[in-house]
Amino acid sequence: MQRLRVAILWHFHQPDYRQGAQAILPWVRLHATKDYAELPTIHREYPSLRITYNISPILIEQLEDYTSGRLRDEHLDVATIAIRDTFARADQAIRWGFIGHTPRLIEPFSRYRSLWNDARFNQWSRWSEQEWRDLQVWMRLAWFGQTTREQRSVARLITHGGNYTPDVRAVVDIIESELLASVIMRLRGLARAGLAEISCSPYYHPILPLLCDSDVVEESDPDLERIDPPYAWQEDAIEQLQRARSYIKHRLDILPQGIWPSEGSISDAALATICSTGVLWTASDRVLLERSGVCTSQSTCYQPFVWESPRGERLVVFFRDHTLSDAIGFVYSSWDAQAAARDFLDRLGTIYTQILHEEGPAFLERAVVTVILDGENCWEYYDNNGAPFLRALYEALTTDERFETVLLSTCAERALSHPDTPIVKHIRAGSWINGSFRIWIGDDEDRTAWRLLRRTRAAFEQLQSTLSDAQREEAYRHILVAQGSDWFWWYGPEHRASFRSVFDELFRSHLRAAWAAMGVEAPGELTQSIMHGDNTGQYSAMHPATAPT
Repeated sequence: MQRLRVAILWHFHQPDYRQGAQAILPWVRLHATKDYAELPTIHREYPSLRITYNISPILIEQLEDYTSGRLRDEHLDVATIAIRDTFARADQAIRWGFIGHTPRLIEPFSRYRSLWNDARFNQWSRWSEQEWRDLQVWMRLAWFGQTTREQRSVARLITHGGNYTPDVRAVVDIIESELLASVIMRLRGLARAGLAEISCSPYYHPILPLLCDSDVVEESDPDLERIDPPYAWQEDAIEQLQRARSYIKHRLDILPQGIWPSEGSISDAALATICSTGVLWTASDRVLLERSGVCTSQSTCYQPFVWESPRGERLVVFFRDHTLSDAIGFVYSSWDAQAAARDFLDRLGTIYTQILHEEGPAFLERAVVTVILDGENCWEYYDNNGAPFLRALYEALTTDERFETVLLSTCAERALSHPDTPIVKHIRAGSWINGSFRIWIGDDEDRTAWRLLRRTRAAFEQLQSTLSDAQREEAYRHILVAQGSDWFWWYGPEHRASFRSVFDELFRSHLRAAWAAMGVEAPGELTQSIMHGDNTGQYSAMHPATAPT
């Protein structure tokens, strides 16, 4: 009997946190040591496993800045300052010393938990140099992935628990540096071995449909107020895609054949833009497929579709199983690892049986179940950073004879040549979050940001012929950065975190820098916060820019 193909994609992304040589937030570095190095390492344990890793180039760019020593952050500064300076910077050290999901990243370690309890009750004022040094070690040690913790030298540090010497802190420095430098090597190694595919997102992670024409919300969210005039620079969407593929080819020596559009956001115009870059495939969420009315049964959604432009250009589009993806992202973290893996396989088994019943065995020749989610956000909510669950899941997927893990390009090539692959000429516009763009353009704060972005982009269009090559590139680069989805994620009422206002400042700083590069005084509005009301909330150390909703 033909096996059911399962295509998993882990999306690795962080926005551009840099202001000069300082990253305003530390998530690039911390998620690299905990997640971006961890997932490829666990993958290596299963040579018959096939996984697609999607990378946003701006993440890799920042990783390389850390590796070269060109970039630091306040968390790292606190963890490496001389002990005598911690007394002067005690408030700062306490603020950064305990970020993370407390039940998984702090409480399992008795010494770290003891320090946390002191900090909670303001007892740190009595600490000696030893307590501060132990905190400096633990605030990074806890952010190492489970495979790193299993290494003999690191396991010894964890078992020792505390009373660390300055030499231990130096060892942690070395381990962290090696982890940061290893991310690209691990991903490239998997790809060269044929175990993984590397795809990418647009360079600075923008919402492509909104770049092509912000009036697309009339299709996805007809009740939303539109910005007038609309933001409509499809050439920017093309630039974001071309720069992304070129950068990945340059840094990993791999030319991506697939594009995961930021936030799974697509429209016909965005699909045409993606198609113009020459890739094989893209992907989104099943909700958009269902709203497009092209599935004749539940089972027929479990296959790739070929989108065809009016000019006859073709692009394979996959639609992720929302329920399976969210089970990993939001449900299984509190489960026993083996029970969670069994549940996942049981759900796949139900899909397998459903396909046989509704469509027959021949449909399995082109069927694929696609699972796509962020590769960093959920793991700190799992026991041991998700390693037991991932190992149980990968073991089950590679030993159950009903299933086969596959790369998305392999499925795309098969879909283009298979005579029964359905061809569609229109797919409903939207994102992987409720099929909507509401989060990024649905509130007054969002629309204010878009209007400021549009004003800056229009000025650049008018002035670029008068600029030098260096000025033109500098101004345009800041505009491209400001198009990122991450800034707009935090505008509006949907999300709250204690660092929310940082994203507002970063967004406006890029627009100000674009005006400066054009030699024109920036609008006064860019010196004032776009956000209004309460900008604070319960902090989660989960990467805020791609926090699940």
